[in-house]
Amino acid sequence: MKKISKWYWIAAGLLLIWAAKDIYAYLTIGRELLVEYSDVYSVREMVKGDLIRAGVKAGLALLLPVIGFWRGKKKPLKSLHAVTGLLIISIMGTWLISMIVLTVVTAQEIYDGMYEQAINFPDAVDRYGRLSDFYDPNEGSYGYYNEHPDYLEHQMLDAIAYSTADSTTSSYRTGGHFASYDHSTGEERNKLIRDIRYPLETAVLFYDGEGNLLHSSDDDVMYFGYYTQEEWDAGQDTTTPQHYGWIDISEGKVEGYPNDPYLRFRTMFAGTHSLYDISTIRVTGYFEGTKLVPVVMHYVTDGFIHEVVESDKQFQTGPSSYSWIVSDVDRTGKLNWQLQFDRSAEYEGKKLVTVYLDHPEMWDYQKTSYVYTNGVEYENLAALTRKLDFPSWADIFFYSNDFRAEGSYELNNLLVFGGWKYADYEGFDYSSGTGPATEYMLVTAVQGNPLRCAMGALRNIYIVTGLLALSFLLTARSAIKKHLIQPVRDIADAMEDSWRNTYHTDSASAIWHEIEKLRTGFETEKDRRRMKDNEITRLNAALEYSKTAEENRRQMTSNIAHELKTPLAVIHSYAEGLKEHIAEDKRDKYVDVILAEAERTDGMVLEMLDLSRLEAGKVKLSRDEFSLADLTKAIFEKLQMAAEAKELQISYEFPEQCIIVADENRIAQVIENFATNAVKFTPAGGCVTVRIQNNRGKITFSIENDSKPLSAEALAKVWDTFYRVDESRSGGGTGLGLAIAKNIVELHGGKCSVQNTKTGVEFQFTI
Repeated sequence: MKKISKWYWIAAGLLLIWAAKDIYAYLTIGRELLVEYSDVYSVREMVKGDLIRAGVKAGLALLLPVIGFWRGKKKPLKSLHAVTGLLIISIMGTWLISMIVLTVVTAQEIYDGMYEQAINFPDAVDRYGRLSDFYDPNEGSYGYYNEHPDYLEHQMLDAIAYSTADSTTSSYRTGGHFASYDHSTGEERNKLIRDIRYPLETAVLFYDGEGNLLHSSDDDVMYFGYYTQEEWDAGQDTTTPQHYGWIDISEGKVEGYPNDPYLRFRTMFAGTHSLYDISTIRVTGYFEGTKLVPVVMHYVTDGFIHEVVESDKQFQTGPSSYSWIVSDVDRTGKLNWQLQFDRSAEYEGKKLVTVYLDHPEMWDYQKTSYVYTNGVEYENLAALTRKLDFPSWADIFFYSNDFRAEGSYELNNLLVFGGWKYADYEGFDYSSGTGPATEYMLVTAVQGNPLRCAMGALRNIYIVTGLLALSFLLTARSAIKKHLIQPVRDIADAMEDSWRNTYHTDSASAIWHEIEKLRTGFETEKDRRRMKDNEITRLNAALEYSKTAEENRRQMTSNIAHELKTPLAVIHSYAEGLKEHIAEDKRDKYVDVILAEAERTDGMVLEMLDLSRLEAGKVKLSRDEFSLADLTKAIFEKLQMAAEAKELQISYEFPEQCIIVADENRIAQVIENFATNAVKFTPAGGCVTVRIQNNRGKITFSIENDSKPLSAEALAKVWDTFYRVDESRSGGGTGLGLAIAKNIVELHGGKCSVQNTKTGVEFQFTI
C-alpha cells in the first residue's frame, strides 16, 4: 500500500470523531435548553441538524479508506472483488444508514412517550396511595386519615409496591404499569414494528419534614393492618383494622446472615406477587414507631381455616354454606398455626406484645442492574436518588409535580426525577407570606433507554429488511458477474489462450449493449484470426509438400541414376570391346550380355513408368472374379524350380471358398512380388507359409518366411521406392516392386503391412 494511504486512515478517523461529537450533541439534550424549554420536542428540533451532519461525516469516513485502498494497491484489484465491495458499501451501507435513521426516529417517538410517563410518575404514585387526601379537608376520608395517622405510612408503602411492580406479573393489582413502558404501534401502523413492553427502572422514596428517609423502594417490606390481642379476643377482626404497621424483611438478604426467616414468604411472593393465601400472621414482638420487630411468628392459611370450618358444625349455615370469623375459628383450639421462627431467647427482658396481621402484603426488591451516571456507579436507582440529597431542595416542592432535578435526557439514557411536597393547609394563614411546614416529601426517579426500546421494537424490521438488502446484494452481484464480469473474463482468458475457442457466446447475455458489442467484436476478430490461421496452415502444408516433393524428386533422380548406371556401364564396356575387335571368339557372349543389360534397363524403365502411373491414379482397374487361392498356387508353380533348388518347404492355409472381385493381373503382380521376395530371401531348408483369411467380407493375404528380422528402419522404409536392405542389394532387383505392390493394393481400397514374427518376416495385404 502506498504511503499516501495512511493519510486516508487519519482523515477517516478524524471524521468519525467529528461525527461522534455531532451524534453525542444530538442524543444528549443539553440541560441548559431543558431549563429554558419545557417542550422536549422543541429542543430536539433545535439540534436535529447534528444528526444530518453526523451521517454525512460518517459516510465520508467510510468512503475514504476505500479510496485509499483503491489508490494504494500495487496489483490491480479483481473486478468481482471491487464490485462486491462497492455493492456492500452502497446497498448494505444504505441499509445501515436507513436503519440508524429509523431507529433514531423511533427512539425519538418512544422518548416522548417515556418522558411523558416519567414526569407523570409522582402524580401516579400520589393518586394510587391517595396521599393528598390526608391533607385535603374536602376529601370524604379526611377525618378517618386524621384519626389513623399510621395509615398514611401504610399508604406510602402500598404506593411504593404499586408503582415499582411490573404489570407483566400476575399481581392482584391492576396497576403497576409505571414500572414498564408499553410501546404499541396501533392498528394503522405496520405490524413489523413490534408491540413491546420495555421495563423501566423506578425508584420511590419518602422523607419526613426534617429530611429523614422513611421508606425507599429498594427495601424489602411486609406491611399490613393488624389487630391487638384484645381486639382479636373480642372478635373485632370482622371490621377494618384500626392499626397499621410494617416489618423490615431485608435481613435475610444481608450477606453472611445464616438463614432467611422470610424465605417462605419470598417464595410465595415470587410465584404470585401476593400473599393472599396467607390469612393471618400472629406476631409477638415490639414496635419502634410503626415498625414491628418480630420475635415469634406464626401464620395460618385459608386452607387450614377451611379444614377446621368444614369439620365443625357450628360454622355451617346451610347444606353447603359456611360462615366464620378467623378469631372464632382460633378459639376452637383446632386451628393449626405454623411456626415461622422463634427468637424469644434473643430478646429476654423486652416488653413484647402480640398482634394479628390481617392478609399482609409485601414487596421484595429484586436488583436488575447497576446504574451509571456521570461516570459513577450506583447500586440501584434508589441509591442514586438518595445521593442527590433531595431534602435540601425542599423549597422547590410546592404541592405539585412540576419538579425536575439533575437528570439525563438522552436517547440512550433517560433519567427523570420528580416529587411532591405534603403540608397541612387547613386553617393556614396565607397572609404570612410563607408556606406551611412540610410534613412529608415524595421523591421519584424513572430511568429508561428509549434507544434500546426502539431497537427491540424494530427487531423484525432489522431482520426482514436486512435479508432483503442481502438478497438484493447477492442478486445484483450475480447479475453483474454473469452478464458483465464473466463475459469479459472469458474473452480475456480466450485472448490469453491464443484466441482459442474457450469463450462460449451462449454464456453472454445480449441484454447489455456494451457486452453485446464486445461479444460481436470478439467473434469478428476470432473469425479473422481463424481464417488467417487456416491460410497459414495451408501455406505451411503446401510448403512442406513442396519440400517433400522436391526431396523425393532428388532422391528419385539419384536412385534412377544409380540404378541405370550399372547396366549402362556394362553395355558401354562390352560395346567398346566389340568395336575394338577384342576377343573375337567371345563376340556372341558380349552381344548376349549387352542384350541382357538392355532388357534389364528396359524393365526398370517400365516399372518406373508403371509406378508413376499408379501414383498419378491413371491406372484403370478391371473387375475380374477369380479364385485368389488358385492364382496364388499358379504363381508359386512358376517359382517351384527356385524353391526346390533351396529345398524350401511351402505350406498353404486357404479357406474352401476364396472368390474375390478385383483386377486379376494387378493382384497377381502383388502376389508375385511377395512370393519372389519370400523365395529369394528365405535361407536354404527354410519354410514359407501362405495364408488367406476371410474376415467379414475382407480378404487378408499374407506370406510368412523364415529370415532374419527386419530393423525398425527397414520396417518403416520397406515400402519406399528404390529402398533395399543391404542383403538384397547383391541379389539384384530395382527396389520398386514393393512400392508398386503398395500402390496397387491402395488403389483397390486396401492396405499393406509388414511385421517381424518369431521365425522371420510376414508381408500381408487386405482388400
